Amino acid sequence: MKKVLEGIRVLDFTERVQGPFASQILGDLGADVIKVERVNPKTPDGRSDERYLESSELPTLYSATFLANNRNKRSIAINLKDPEGIAIVHQLVATSDVLCENFRPGVMNRLGLGYEKCLTLNEKIIYLSSTGYGSKGPYSEMPGQDLLAQAISGMGQMNLSASGHPQPVGMSITDLLGGIYGALAVVSAILHRNQTQEGQLVEVDLLSSAISVLNEHAVHFLNNKNVGEPQRLTEMHGHGYIPPPYGFYKTSDGHVALAGGSQIPELCKILGTENLLDNEKFATYQDRLLNRVEMEQVLEKALQKRSTSEWMQFFKTADIFAAPVNTFSQAFENKQVEYQNLIVETENAGSKIKLVAPAIKMSKTPLKVRMAPPRHGEHTKQILNEMGFDDQEIELKMERGSVA
Repeated sequence: MKKVLEGIRVLDFTERVQGPFASQILGDLGADVIKVERVNPKTPDGRSDERYLESSELPTLYSATFLANNRNKRSIAINLKDPEGIAIVHQLVATSDVLCENFRPGVMNRLGLGYEKCLTLNEKIIYLSSTGYGSKGPYSEMPGQDLLAQAISGMGQMNLSASGHPQPVGMSITDLLGGIYGALAVVSAILHRNQTQEGQLVEVDLLSSAISVLNEHAVHFLNNKNVGEPQRLTEMHGHGYIPPPYGFYKTSDGHVALAGGSQIPELCKILGTENLLDNEKFATYQDRLLNRVEMEQVLEKALQKRSTSEWMQFFKTADIFAAPVNTFSQAFENKQVEYQNLIVETENAGSKIKLVAPAIKMSKTPLKVRMAPPRHGEHTKQILNEMGFDDQEIELKMERGSVA
């Protein structure tokens, strides 16, 4: 079947998460993503490339991060400080549709690969620049990193603990959001170019991505002078501005999620807490918000009388908005996860690895994992051959250190 972005070439200069996740989505959609890597790659703490580990080696987050964000890409290793290497990159820019980078502002300019320079090589180029806080402004030169963006955006306050301690989300959430926005922006720019023959500069950043998804909280806060900061008050509560039941609650053997504020009578009947409805402290939405601590204590005390699976049988029968709070092991063994084929196994040079599958489902142009994450410089020779270089020329360039 034809792929959505078949025929689109993406030149990928990205590292870590935000940028690679964006270009990976483009690869999932069928684009030919060429990942430009350093000749001598290093991990953040100075170690050499470790994306595929030998069975005797201990896995690290560095290797997992690369493998998780670089499927459906080809790798070419080029020395960007070598004139011969830069000449190869310029040729690739001239024949590509999209360029993706996520360095600090100014880095690509210093490499001679800024947007204005790339325009002279390809006037229709779509140039995605992913940064921490935007290319201009008082924060533009600060180090851009997911945890820092969570802190600055107020996301930590949104996840306030019951003791009043701000908490980060336990994953690279702003990185991933920036990647999704970046991929969406590139696809939109491709549609625009198809209509007008114009390329353009596209910018996304971690802070803007974080603020954008706070929209429910933000709109409520910005338009209500007396509402105050979002507060959790109890460790089980899931939203600073929504009254219970809304959170993760203990059962006799685990936890269950409840999100049925409109189903309180039905829920109380199942839990045996019908008298809760007679208490004026819980009569209205605002009452329940003001007295959430006491209400959640009543709910959790009742829930601890049965196991999660037992409660879920009752909740399912009554169509209550509820779900078990799964561990990683339970989540990846979940029947719906299996049915959706959300975990796929792929292989590269004998190394088998399980990856998370693309989330998008399309009936006419399905997404799939076509290629495992590449080994360093795995496709250098192949790509240079496609550019017109013969094997002898490529060998000389490798000997000179222009490519690897």
